[in-house]
Amino acid sequence: MIKITHNHSSIFNEVIQVGLVALISLVGMTSLNEPTTASAASNKKVTAVKATKQQTINLILTPRAKGQLDEYVNQTITPGNDNYRKYLTPKQFAKRYGQSDRSVRQIKKYFQKYHIKTSVYSGNLVLKLTGQTKNVERAFKIKLQNIKVPGDSYQKANRKYQLPYSVSAKVMGIFGLNNNTYLNSSRMASDKLSKETSDINTYQGTPQKFMDTYNAGALYSKNHVGAGQTIGIISFAKFKPSDATKFWKKEGIPAKANRIKTYQIGKSSYSGQDETAMDVEQAGAVAPKANINVYESNASASGMINSLATAVSQNAVSSLSISWGQSENQVRNQIKLGLLPANYIQILNLMFEQAASQGMSVFASTGDNGAYDGMGENRYPKLTTDTPATSPYVTAVGGTTLPRNYTINGKHYTIGKERAWSSDYLYPKFDADATLTPARNPAKWVASYFAGSGGGFSSYNPVPSYQAGFSGVGTFRASQIWEYGNGYLKRLNKPTVVTGKHSGRNVPDVVANADPNTGYASYYNGKWYVTGGTSVVTPQIAGMAAVINSAQGKRMGFWNPQIYQFAKGADSPFTPLDSDTNNNNLYYTGQPGKLYNQATGLGTIDFGKLNTAFSNRK
Repeated sequence: MIKITHNHSSIFNEVIQVGLVALISLVGMTSLNEPTTASAASNKKVTAVKATKQQTINLILTPRAKGQLDEYVNQTITPGNDNYRKYLTPKQFAKRYGQSDRSVRQIKKYFQKYHIKTSVYSGNLVLKLTGQTKNVERAFKIKLQNIKVPGDSYQKANRKYQLPYSVSAKVMGIFGLNNNTYLNSSRMASDKLSKETSDINTYQGTPQKFMDTYNAGALYSKNHVGAGQTIGIISFAKFKPSDATKFWKKEGIPAKANRIKTYQIGKSSYSGQDETAMDVEQAGAVAPKANINVYESNASASGMINSLATAVSQNAVSSLSISWGQSENQVRNQIKLGLLPANYIQILNLMFEQAASQGMSVFASTGDNGAYDGMGENRYPKLTTDTPATSPYVTAVGGTTLPRNYTINGKHYTIGKERAWSSDYLYPKFDADATLTPARNPAKWVASYFAGSGGGFSSYNPVPSYQAGFSGVGTFRASQIWEYGNGYLKRLNKPTVVTGKHSGRNVPDVVANADPNTGYASYYNGKWYVTGGTSVVTPQIAGMAAVINSAQGKRMGFWNPQIYQFAKGADSPFTPLDSDTNNNNLYYTGQPGKLYNQATGLGTIDFGKLNTAFSNRK
């Protein structure tokens, strides 16, 4: 099962002792969704899927004129060009770059022969099929099987599908025949507060702290609060809209009434409702007059495609927040197992490129296990990054820790200035707690020792043009705290300094406070929490994008090529966090004097200056 996690994280009150040199086997963290042992393979049980079971399949159609599409997206953010900030509608996109209407009709006709219903999302890139198992099997020339292995069950086709050339020539990828891909979120809840607490309205836990810390006040003073904008939230869990409205009321947010619309794209449960509630609450607090569209689906790759296709084809949202993802390592493993198309990353990029051509600003969280994204997903965790944040058409959002004083085991610790978020500064506390060990409770061990902002280098996406040659991109400085080898992670007695060069898309792009120890209030299911994680920051910045759009009176579109130019200016809206000490994401640190750093990207944002920079970009 592919875990697409919601990118929030948890610093537990009870943590696990690890000595100065800790050696742990990661077999206990093996994903239950991968039969990686001979025992699991021998215990596999295969049965036929019920013939009348309803199936939902997504066909990703091959775009036309891909090179021209790339050029058009670049033109929309290039001043002086005739297409500057002139965005396409989904129908215009379909006419220029999607599959032709004729091809779509031809594909529909084939599946209708097998009593399979078809519908196309506006843009002509995604075709949705629904039908009974027996008809799907006939159309694709396969047999669908239920597979059970110890700890997991899923559906998989018995062989590669077969389609007539007139159809397959137009198909880029298929989702839904294999349905065991599962997404995780990146939210970290630290301390649960009382059910009704008088302290929840204090400054430390409010959205106002975010607005003040990153100079959003200049925009609010002019009443630019997201009016006329809609923020999209991609999520994979149900939630109670009343939780969000209660949160805004308690926090004193003058929120617009009846602003939330929920679209049930696929079957979802309340597992992870904390993530959805928090995303809506934070985005809505930052942009109180904006509408909010929530796209809920089943936590799978198909669910991600359906939700993205719905949001992009509607074209109602000007900014889109995604706090769910999975590590690139896990994507690689699932492709090897035949559970994802080999071009899965390219398919996601295509969806985001359509969004960019329509002027949508997309933000995705980078994960909450530092440079070791998705710890616990797979047998062999290594340095890796989180997708879809690594897409070149997405603004990847990482996290920081705000200044704070701590007393740990009678000793005083001070974080004097904002730094990259990771839990390394709490290691003395973790080391002193002898009640837990990695062997006895690996989940809490991971959540404690491997909490931090995702960042590093994509192994799938090359360096995009806006990052090429940029100060700090492609070079890195790191503080190696952990050493991996032979299926084990070992904590070093003393961190080792590592420097070097690396290819691939660099993430994150921007950062803001994500540490739950300096985090924000959240309300769901009748209780108040203090929360953190990169998935807190992502909806906050998506909310700020809506605020800036309302100030500008139009969509600013895809941020990245523009903000990397702003960062080079004399009055940059970014503050690089380039210190090489006390500033790491469990591996990458700052690079003194560089404008970009893999732990913190371009740095924190002064939103007043950013709005001015967008205004001056004529």
